[in-house]
Amino acid sequence: MPEIPIIILNWNGLEDTEACLDALMKQTITNFKIYLLDNGSSDGSPERLKKKYGTNSRVQLIFNQNNLGFTQGNNKILSEYILPNEAYIYVVLLNNDTVPTKNWLANLIESAETNQAAVVSSKIVDFFEPHKMDNAGHLMLNTGEVLPIGHGEPVDKYTEGFENMGASGGVALYSTQMLKTIGIFDEHFDTGYEDAELGIRAVITGYKCWYEPTAIVHHKMGQSVKKIFNYDYSLNIQKHILYSFFKLMPLSVIILAIPFLLLRLLALLVISLLFLRLKYFKILFCSLKETLLNDYSIIKAARNSFFNNHTLINTSAILKRQTFSLWHDLKRVYKFFFQGKPSAIDSYGKAEGQ
Repeated sequence: MPEIPIIILNWNGLEDTEACLDALMKQTITNFKIYLLDNGSSDGSPERLKKKYGTNSRVQLIFNQNNLGFTQGNNKILSEYILPNEAYIYVVLLNNDTVPTKNWLANLIESAETNQAAVVSSKIVDFFEPHKMDNAGHLMLNTGEVLPIGHGEPVDKYTEGFENMGASGGVALYSTQMLKTIGIFDEHFDTGYEDAELGIRAVITGYKCWYEPTAIVHHKMGQSVKKIFNYDYSLNIQKHILYSFFKLMPLSVIILAIPFLLLRLLALLVISLLFLRLKYFKILFCSLKETLLNDYSIIKAARNSFFNNHTLINTSAILKRQTFSLWHDLKRVYKFFFQGKPSAIDSYGKAEGQ
């Protein structure tokens, strides 16, 4: 097996990063190299990382003066270190606030080979409540949203592998050949939803995405995102949903989705007015307005570039891979309005933990 590169970003998360690397050093396979990028930390991370890992042959330290965010940080390593190296068949992305089990990497690679998958999702378990799932990769609703599978559900429900719509970028294996063909993360994004868009892109261009239940990682649930999470972050996530949908979906899929999008918006308006809880509706409405008024030219250029350079699976195959939105929306509306739990937008950001 060729050497496996693993990319880890650190941003003011020294203790988490050290715990993650300590777990990696106990893996059952040792043929890997860690590309550890410090994203402009101000907590003393650079000095400590140099002292602890500077002479470790399996760790390459890279330091940014500024925080590039998740997307540009990973793209820097992918474009400068990983994809130019013809020996690399796969690349693994790993959040610094994760603790992988000792056979995680071996099972992840074996799954990619056995299932002939270009994207492999791990079984990501809540670090603090290990009987609960963080996620098992992504699903896509017919209204365009990409959501984590299994978030908050019992881990025992996810013991079998299955195809999904991409992996959480916090713990993901990607084929380097696929990334060379369809591209790396879209830098329209900063931190949030870039992995969802890449998963959609992979599936609709014919690549297989797989959830591997034996590749287990414990995740501390959004230690980086908590530092930036606010209304603007939620609004941007919803705008990213619309950007990805209109950039990647064939016109026939968009036309079929429009009635469901309008129905959903109307229903949320009525419910928001009845219960005097306008935050979720405001986010959806403002994101739609800003996308149509401000981002139209950006989306058009991205869409033209994508469709001019890629061949897609047919419309029927795309629709079969989507999940009907009504049941998911009803559950989320109930949780938000009647149980006071975070909205789908909030849950996505915190679940992904980027």
